[in-house]
Order: sequence, then C-alpha cells, then structure tokens
Amino acid sequence: MKKTSRNRMAAPVSASFALLLALSACSSSGVNQGGGTNNSGSSESASTSTEDGRQIVGLGDDNKAGKPRPRSERETRGNQNQVKSDGSWTEKTLSGQEKITVNADGTWVNKIDGREFTLHADGSWESTEKYSGSKTVIHVNPDGSWNLQEQRKENEEPSNKAEVRADGTWEMEDFGVKYVGKADGTITKKDPKADEEKTISRGELPRVPSTHIASLYKEDGALETSVPQDGVIPLKPRTALPLGVSAKKAVPGTDEYRRDLAELEGTLLTDENKAGKPRPRPEREVNPQAKVNPDGSWSWKKNEDTELTVATDGTWVQREKAVGQKTTTLYADGSWEEKETKSDGEEATTHVNPDGTWRTTDGSRKEELHADGTWRSESSGGFVTYSDVNGKVYMEGSSGKPFEITNETYTTVRTPRVPSPRVGDGLGIGGGGVLPLTPRKPLYPGQQAVS
Repeated sequence: MKKTSRNRMAAPVSASFALLLALSACSSSGVNQGGGTNNSGSSESASTSTEDGRQIVGLGDDNKAGKPRPRSERETRGNQNQVKSDGSWTEKTLSGQEKITVNADGTWVNKIDGREFTLHADGSWESTEKYSGSKTVIHVNPDGSWNLQEQRKENEEPSNKAEVRADGTWEMEDFGVKYVGKADGTITKKDPKADEEKTISRGELPRVPSTHIASLYKEDGALETSVPQDGVIPLKPRTALPLGVSAKKAVPGTDEYRRDLAELEGTLLTDENKAGKPRPRPEREVNPQAKVNPDGSWSWKKNEDTELTVATDGTWVQREKAVGQKTTTLYADGSWEEKETKSDGEEATTHVNPDGTWRTTDGSRKEELHADGTWRSESSGGFVTYSDVNGKVYMEGSSGKPFEITNETYTTVRTPRVPSPRVGDGLGIGGGGVLPLTPRKPLYPGQQAVS
C-alpha cells in the first residue's frame, strides 16, 4: 500500500486503529508531540503556515523539530543514560545495546523487542513491529494522514491494510474484504468472494489483532521513560486522523483551532456519545443469550456475573459481580458513571461529565480534572498535588505550604479508563439490536474542555 501525501481518529475500527487513537492523545494541547527526518509520503507544506497565520491543527512545535527543546531538570540516576553537551542522549540496555536515541532537536528512535518507533523532524512518524514472522508497519504523515500494513506471515501479501486521507476519506482491507469510508460518514463493504457490495454501520467494521506501538509516551501524554538531567525532552507523536475526520488548518489559540483539535483528539462530544439521533442496527447474528425487542432495545446476561441492558436510544447499564459489585451507566447527555463496591467494603465512584471533565473518589483518595485542563489530587495520607494553567505542578506537604515540583512528567492523577459493554467489544450484538452509545473520552491533564 502506497504512502499518502495528504494531511492529520473519532472511534477506531480495530485494535491497531485504537493504538493510533491512543497515541493521538499525546499530541494534545498543553502536551508535547513528535517530530522527524523521513519525508516519505509527507506533504511539502505540512510544517508551514498560511499568510493569515493558519496552521495544520495538531502539528505544533511539540511535534516537529525547529525550535530549541526544553531540557530535563530531574536528577540523573544510574549510568545507562549518556547525555551530550547539546542535550542529545541515549539509553542502553543492560547488554549495552542502544534502546533509546534522542537527538538535540527532539527527534528520536526507540527499539525494544522487535518493535521500533521513529519520530522524524517534519512531524511524521513510523512504527514497525516484527513478531513470529508477522510484521505491522504504521506510517503517519505530518498532516495526520496515515497508512497501515499488517502481514500475518513473512513474504505474504498484507492481510490487513488501511489508508486514511487528509480529505476525510479512507479505505481498509481485511482478508480481501474492502471497506471504503466517505467524508460524510458513509461506509461501503465490498466482498468479492460473496459478490456483495452494501452500505454498513461503523459497528459492523472488523477488528484486527492488536499491535504494540513502541512510543516513548503513554496515552495520556506522560513519558514512558525517564529523561536524564540536561537531556532534551523528546518530541511527541502528532495525532493520527480519526476515521472520517479531515485535516484542518486554523489560527492557534482561537476557538476554531481548539474545536478542531478536540475533534482530532476524540474529546469532542458527538452523536456517538449522546442520545438524540436514531441508533444504527447491525445485521450480525444475535447472541443466543440476548433478548432483542422490536424497538431495538436489548439485554444480555452471562450467568449471574454480568448483565447488560441497552435502551432504544443507545444508553445502557452494565452490572458486574465478578469484580466486586460494579455498575456502569451511560446517560443520554453523554456523561457516564461507574460505581464499585470492593471486597473490603470501600466504595469507588468515577463520574465523567458531558464536556469530558471528571471526578473520582476511591475511599479517602480524590482526583479531579477541570475544564481548563488543570487537575487536583488528594491522597489517602492527606497530601494534595495540583497543577496550574501553565502546566506547573505543586504539592502541599504537612505544613500546608505548596512547593513546585520540577519533574516535567510528574502527575498523580489517573485518568479514568473508558468502560465498554462486555458483549461484542462495545460494538453491540446486531440482529436488529441498536448499537450502544460510546462513553465519551475523559480529558487528560492539560486538555481543555470544548463545547
């Protein structure tokens, strides 16, 4: 599959897509993103702005080389990291092989266990994974357009392919069956073996085996590794375009830019997160244990451990006993709540609002994220940690006087994991049953709420 030269997912359709979406969170407002040197398939104007100051949304100074990178202030421990005077640094394995190489401009390469991730100076990046003869390659261009090829066996044609373009169109091939998406959200399934071509819903798209992307960053934008003292902070990978989302340009700092960025990062409330429009009804075979009603509502029960009820508007309630007593509820306005009574009697509650802000209580521990991207955490020992709008982090000790923490990756909040109905990986059961709504994505530290 050729690499596209077009421009920078909402809901992914496969595990590989999901990983791309996870990485997309690393390129958010208030957090860094990636850069690089390979221009293969990238747009010539990707790193340039227009005369009116408009720039590619999601491609900033934290995603591409060009401006001096900040350096770590944290104290270096151990001797596995080697830092040069220009701020470039390497981390080696115990056997002496280079694992991480970070250049002075913030570009980097990470190699681990057959996986390799390279971030280039123009903001593009590439991930390669080889495992037991299989190979998966993902290439993301500076504008966020991307392509994926997955080989199950060496020297065989790719069993899975995907290409997402800057204009919002995309194609995916899964074992000979092709899926074509238009910018208006229409999806067509073309099966040459069955001589079939028809329009389908997003929930009927296939899922492919998971791959691991060896990025230096976690989904929430925090570093996976420690940066040695005086070493440059690596650039962050830019967000890959969601399916059906086109690459856009806007003036940084404007409402237009913030809204486009939220759409890119999947933090914008959509019709997939809240009730209001008729829900699609996939045609897949009904689980024999499920009961589907004429209005599309349905319920499913697995022994006495899990019970899922989906209403005709796509809202749902799931009760689980295997993990204590847990109830997850998705509401019509796009908010959701998870309540759990643990074996020791402690109660934990997570509530995510329609705008993506959230609050979690777990016994005496309290965590919350606000609309301006700031957060606050209160530990069980009474220690309080919080951030300000500039991304600085402070801690209040026993004296009650706050002091600044100089660790550039430090955060004590644990962003809630997005729940999913246990049946069909959150994609519904089909057979006339409505597709469940997708819980909206909680904001990460530094991300701002956009209405």
